[in-house]
Amino acid sequence: MTTTIIKLSDRPELAAITARWRWEAFFRKDGIDLGHIQQQEKIAASRDDLFPMVLVLLDDGQPVGMVALCLDDLDGRPDLNPWLAGLYVEPAHRGRGHSRLLIEALEAFALAGGIDRLWLYTASAGELYAKAGWQTAETLEKDGISFSIMCKALLPAPISVESG
Repeated sequence: MTTTIIKLSDRPELAAITARWRWEAFFRKDGIDLGHIQQQEKIAASRDDLFPMVLVLLDDGQPVGMVALCLDDLDGRPDLNPWLAGLYVEPAHRGRGHSRLLIEALEAFALAGGIDRLWLYTASAGELYAKAGWQTAETLEKDGISFSIMCKALLPAPISVESG
């Protein structure tokens, strides 16, 4: 199996798939219209900017997961930016390390774009992010659900020096 990660802007035809994933996983239960999410995804697919950016994981050429880099992901917290958001892997492809690959790829893109810290919030995946080096900064209650707001300082890879 060949696993690759691409920017949605490199394959804009995948926006319909990533919009459906995002809507089903994060917005459907809140009554958000699928058309609204599709429009946001089309914007990300049509631009090669850092914000918004969507990365898509392909497994043997087929899309199986995604993650986004965005601004202002949590209402009322404009002080926390930018955000890792919308991490999703299709259920049949979970448990293979795809989430970790997507997280690492997004961190690398952010760092290359001059970003030195990322934020996210989650109700259910805190352990996954903690294993990837993220730390809980605070918790909040939203609609009766407890969320962790997490952050990660992005550091360049260390330079190895050989002595001879």
